[in-house]
Parts: sequence; structure tokens; C-alpha cells
Amino acid sequence: MELRHLRYFVAVAEERHFGRAAVRLHMAQPPLSTQIRHLETELGVALLTRTTRRVELTDAGRAYLARARELLAAVDDAGLEAQRIAAGLSGRLVIGCVGSATYTLLPGLARRLREDLPGVDVTFRGELLVPDLVEALLSGALDVALLRPPVDEPGVVLRPLRRERVVVALPDVHPLAGRAELDVEDLRGQDLIAHPGRGRSVMSAFRTSSISFLRGS
Repeated sequence: MELRHLRYFVAVAEERHFGRAAVRLHMAQPPLSTQIRHLETELGVALLTRTTRRVELTDAGRAYLARARELLAAVDDAGLEAQRIAAGLSGRLVIGCVGSATYTLLPGLARRLREDLPGVDVTFRGELLVPDLVEALLSGALDVALLRPPVDEPGVVLRPLRRERVVVALPDVHPLAGRAELDVEDLRGQDLIAHPGRGRSVMSAFRTSSISFLRGS
């Protein structure tokens, strides 16, 4: 027995006519009649009673029709679910965030995901350090991470989302406190208090010398 046999039977049972069912199935009537007879032979029961004008269901045929519809609907649902998962419209997504993104990017992202992807079960893990996020990405514990570079792992693909203003906090009495703008070079040799995430962002700035610090208002 194949799924096509169930589809053939359902069409005949609903149309109550082999000719109309054949048109609906885009096939000739003789092979349709043959396939229905093969199905009845395999089941060992008569599903239909045939007259010159009409086809009627037997008691066994009515019971079989209900189950056949359920089976075909389940197969169709499985196909749609597979397509939705392949398109990213269904399934599970785990997103990790560094501390600041947990409170800035995450609320809006959560609302948008609920609106655009209602079939996706989204889990968030916030307040994580960059090394922990990278490790979780590589292990498969996270699907996406909102973090700060640098990330020197070939298995992680980076996409910039936004740029943040960088500031430096200095005591009022510090020699550089009166400057309106500072360059990384101005801070070389200074004692710094770095984030516990191994100071990766700060160290990267000093390696590249590509950041200027603007005085806050």
C-alpha cells in the first residue's frame, strides 16, 4: 500500500463517482478503478459498492475513509512543518548576549521575533562574557550571540549590528581630564580598570590604535 492509494480512495469516496474522481486526480478512469480494487484486495474487505450511476461506501469504507483522511492530513502537516523549519519559520533558537546588549538590544529583539516568527521557540541567555559566548557558539549551546569583537575563531561568523560610542572615565585631577578628545595613544602606560571578560575589547583597541575617546557632556 502506498500513500497514492489512500489519495485515490479518498477522491473516489468523496466524489462518489470514478469518472469525477479520475478528473480530480488528473488520471484516466481504468487505472483508478484498478488501483482501488488492488487496495480492497490487500485489505481483504470491500470499501465501495458500485452501480452504473453511483459509488457508495460500505461500513468498512466509511471507517477507512476517516482514518485515511487523518493519515493524509498528518503527512501534509509533516511536509509543511519541514518546510517551515527549513525556512527558519519554526523550531528553536537560543540567543546569548553580553551584559549591555541584554538591556539595550534584547527587549526589542524579543518583541520583533515574537511578531515575525511566532512558530519559533526563542530562548535568551543574558549577562554572559564574550569568551563564554564564543565557547557556547562553538559547542552548539547557542545559535546566535550578541557580543563585542574581537573574536578570533574561524568557526564563528561575525556580522556588525551597530557601533557604540566609547568613553574613558578619569578622575577630575587626572592630567588628561581636561582634554575634549583622547586617542588610544594618549592612554598608553596608564593604569586601566578593564571589564572582567579578559579585557578583550580594550586590548584590541590598543593593538589597532583605532579608537578616539570623546569627552562626555
